[in-house]
Amino acid sequence: SGLAALAHGLPAGLQQLQLDFTSCSQLSDEGVAELACRLPGGLQLLRLDLTDCSLLSDGGLTTLVGRMPASLQQLQLNFTGCSQISDSGLAALADGLPGSLQQLQLNLTRCSQLSDAGLAALAGHLP
Repeated sequence: SGLAALAHGLPAGLQQLQLDFTSCSQLSDEGVAELACRLPGGLQLLRLDLTDCSLLSDGGLTTLVGRMPASLQQLQLNFTGCSQISDSGLAALADGLPGSLQQLQLNLTRCSQLSDAGLAALAGHLP
């Protein structure tokens, strides 16, 4: 896939990565997993805009957070309109936040499957 090709081309020494996939309605968990598996180990800043990527689900989010580099200091994720993201995905995100993280920005607008339980899981893992 195209995202796999992009992921394979990421330089190993990359420290900042910003990608905007707004309204890429065919972007799936598999594509996000390909990207996650290729994130450079020294990455310090990651910004992903996944607005209206309607195929993205908890599985993609879980894979992404499971592969975040330990060096990550700033994380900005936009899941606006990702209606398949639920409390379990948010809990996985909370569990997988790197200890080095200094700044976190999440946009969960129109994530209709989220409830207080998911937000509580996130809150419980914030410094």
